[in-house]
Amino acid sequence: MKNRYIIGGLAVALMTPALVSCSDDYLNEEPRTGVSSTTVNTTEEGANAAVTGLVRQMQRQFSDLKNGNLNASGETFFANVYGEALGPDNNVGEATNYMRSGIKPANFRMQNGGWWPTWMYNYAYSIINSANSILTNIDEETTNANELWLKASALSMRAHAYTRLMQVYAPRWIDSDNGNKHCIVFRIKSGEPNDKQFSTCNEVYDQLYKDLTEAIACFEKSTKDRGDQLFFLDASVARGLFARLALLKDDYATAQKMAHDARKDFPIMSEKDYLSGFSTENAEWMWAPAMDPLGIYYWGFGPHYACNGHYVKSWGYSSSMQYSLYKHFSESDVRAQLYFGPLCVRYEPEMASKYGVTEEDFFDPSIYSNQTYGISITGSGSSPKGKNKAMWDFIKAYGKRFADLRPEDIKGIYPTNSKGISFGVQYKFQGLPDGYTSCWPPYMRASEMLLIEAEAAYRNGDAGTAVSCIQELMAKRDPNYTIPATAGEALLAEVKLQRRLELWGEGFNWFDYKRWNEVIEYKAFDKNNIENMGSYPTTVAATYQPDFMNGWRAAIPQSEFTYNKEANPALVGQ
Repeated sequence: MKNRYIIGGLAVALMTPALVSCSDDYLNEEPRTGVSSTTVNTTEEGANAAVTGLVRQMQRQFSDLKNGNLNASGETFFANVYGEALGPDNNVGEATNYMRSGIKPANFRMQNGGWWPTWMYNYAYSIINSANSILTNIDEETTNANELWLKASALSMRAHAYTRLMQVYAPRWIDSDNGNKHCIVFRIKSGEPNDKQFSTCNEVYDQLYKDLTEAIACFEKSTKDRGDQLFFLDASVARGLFARLALLKDDYATAQKMAHDARKDFPIMSEKDYLSGFSTENAEWMWAPAMDPLGIYYWGFGPHYACNGHYVKSWGYSSSMQYSLYKHFSESDVRAQLYFGPLCVRYEPEMASKYGVTEEDFFDPSIYSNQTYGISITGSGSSPKGKNKAMWDFIKAYGKRFADLRPEDIKGIYPTNSKGISFGVQYKFQGLPDGYTSCWPPYMRASEMLLIEAEAAYRNGDAGTAVSCIQELMAKRDPNYTIPATAGEALLAEVKLQRRLELWGEGFNWFDYKRWNEVIEYKAFDKNNIENMGSYPTTVAATYQPDFMNGWRAAIPQSEFTYNKEANPALVGQ
């Protein structure tokens, strides 16, 4: 494999991204090249085009990273495969199938030939190299509003990409010898020599803190505004990125302040917005993908992971919440409506009665088929009989209750093949009726910042703020909610629980468990222990301790050592 994303300068046109469709067609607009850095940096048109080219790499298709049915298509894909598929709360459909082979946790350390450890590396460095190219051509002392905004955007994007690398390849902060352990090769200058030693965690964090501080200052000095283009960045997004980075470093004072300041202009979304499909922008969204197919069509998030996605319909792989998490929902929690479980009987009692479905049926092993792809209700396929037929008809009817929020039948939630329906299958992400079932969940929203603030406040000994944050969130989620604890470990447990429930499917789960230093358990269905069971297939069910595979650190890909003779593998445990 050529090291074109990792070491060498990535050939990206800053004016427009080269985004490839399933048919390998490029966008109609040709990339503009040969334009002076002054034109790009200092004019509004040039700055907009440069940032568009940089940010839209978060939605580009990585055709050389395709593996089977797993199509690498930017930020939402990588958040899903790493943050969700490897976490304990989400059976991620087609990814769970691959958990038996290519992306199973035991392959985390496959330096040679393991394709999923290389994915985040290539993705992050494609952004880093582009950001470095932009920053090389910006005057350090610039006062031009467009150039300040461009500089701030490039610094923020580079910090985001390096944060991703630190999440996957670096040790947890508590395992880092107070930041002195080595982690990744840190490159911040375009065209610098390939040969470079691994940096320490402190060296990386110190530079990223500096970058984000400067980015915020540049955003605030610039008079340029992103307007309604939420794929552009601004000072709020930079603060949000800073909060995420500080949380990774266990720097809770910085995390609390940055998260609080980042979300101040963004309200927590309403019940209706939460139920509306996570495919269109609302007032809570702080940073979001561009809401168009961007030339990648069926390689986007929606076709593969929306509940009605094109390939979900065709293949029957649909994401589902684990029962071990689902059981924490109360009936009055609006979020519970988005998962097919026993509470659906209470939400639609007349419908359940019509089809003869009870809450107990969800725990009846005779209705399940313990298949390779998951524990499946209606496992008998497209011509179910008896109770399977009743469950089949119930889920079809239940899905249509969302039709007033999204103008398309949600038929993809019940695939017409032998794989059936997994317990807890989701309606949270709903594809739009645009032919590609497009669905682009946000990169950042206010609820995440609120939950960072709550966790950081608790760690800072500020239990009052932690309680206030959770109450603020739950006022929009459950009218009957009463916080179960206002101090101690029980309060921290509640903060973590609400983070898992609120952000399910948005790409945080595995990253959280890693930094929390907690055991990851993929719990299987167990008819003899319903209270403590999950709903993973038995082929995936397993328990992983925090020290598993070098503390959940992916192997640095072999390509780094092939093209970088200075990198000492012993420094990173390879």
